[in-house]
Amino acid sequence: MLSTLPTELIEQVTDYLDVDSFRSFRLASCSLNQQSIHSFRQRFFRTRTVAWTSESLDRLTHITSDAYFGRSLRVLVIDATPRFAIRLWELEKGIIEADLQQDQDRRNDIQARYSEVEVRLEQATRFWNETRYDRKALTSVFEHLGNLQSIVFAYDGMKKNFLLFGRRYCESSQNEMSRPFVTTMAAVAMSKLIVQTITIDPQRRYGAVSTGRLESLAPVMARFDDIFLGLKVLKMNIRDWRSPEDGFEMPTGKTSFLVRFLSKLRNLESLDLSCFSSLQENVLSEMAQHCKYPRLKTCRLYLFKVPEAEDLLRFLEPAHGWLKSLTISHCILRNGEWSQVLADFASELRLERIEISDLFTRTGARVGFDQTMRRTLVFHEPHLKDQLLLQSERLIDGNWGPAWHLAAVAYPFIGLHS
Repeated sequence: MLSTLPTELIEQVTDYLDVDSFRSFRLASCSLNQQSIHSFRQRFFRTRTVAWTSESLDRLTHITSDAYFGRSLRVLVIDATPRFAIRLWELEKGIIEADLQQDQDRRNDIQARYSEVEVRLEQATRFWNETRYDRKALTSVFEHLGNLQSIVFAYDGMKKNFLLFGRRYCESSQNEMSRPFVTTMAAVAMSKLIVQTITIDPQRRYGAVSTGRLESLAPVMARFDDIFLGLKVLKMNIRDWRSPEDGFEMPTGKTSFLVRFLSKLRNLESLDLSCFSSLQENVLSEMAQHCKYPRLKTCRLYLFKVPEAEDLLRFLEPAHGWLKSLTISHCILRNGEWSQVLADFASELRLERIEISDLFTRTGARVGFDQTMRRTLVFHEPHLKDQLLLQSERLIDGNWGPAWHLAAVAYPFIGLHS
């Protein structure tokens, strides 16, 4: 009889059961139910994925309100895939192909489906805007939980053959793609949820958050001072497609909202930040001035415009002695020389590992290492300092490889290299 086995063996048996089989197993007897209930809770309630629909949010609310299973949730995965935007983009490509083939019947069929998806998107957007149902549901869930280990944002991507007019897709999808992140952060603020990690799913990583949407958090910004004291890890992609010509000029002397948000993360230990902005040229300079991370151990900066050569070192200086791993990738230096930046890293930081790849000069030329077209350097202790100093004297530049700005539109597309 299974029920006569020790609980440890019962739990090993249940490790091989899917959720339906596990449910049947628990119904076999009261004894087996009691012996396996802890394993059941750990396997199926510790991590939950929620889609951005009212039905999925309702299920999450129901599960977390359970007296026994409700507080088991430690990792919340939020599917932030902009499914309407992706479907519209796929249909738009179909319309273009039908036009090229002069297939009017196919074009009419696709156009009808396109209009239907547009209506559904408009209805969904109006529902969220008018009811704030998503924020209310998550606020309720977070108030009940009190704390989480991780909030993970997952984004499905598109195949790279849909890249045509990639920037236009990025612009058209940013509101739908950004809503889950911004709403979740608002719910975190309203509920005073303590969370240790906010990150992106490493397998489903094809998304970014719009700076413009992020600015809607302004009314709750002050709440993050205390809430984010427990935040240790942040990974996010930021994109800003606005331009001064559209009337979005930044007020002179005012710190950007993104930097104000990042400045709340005072106890951060790991930062992985990708940031492209058509509007704000000095994000890194402002981060160096306002964002102090004295406990930072690992840092990855991707797709930054670096206004001055010393800005990178100024940003990292508060973590002097703590910072162990640094990655700088797809960054363009507006004023200064990369050779000086590398030399400063070698002399001023106590790193155990450094990775540098895809650097660009002020003219847009790509930097090559070791006097070749080599695009990446990876160094570890114990010879990191000497190797970095040597390479700082062996840089060349040229026009090989994709331009710097193309990396900004790569994030939604699977298999695309920049």
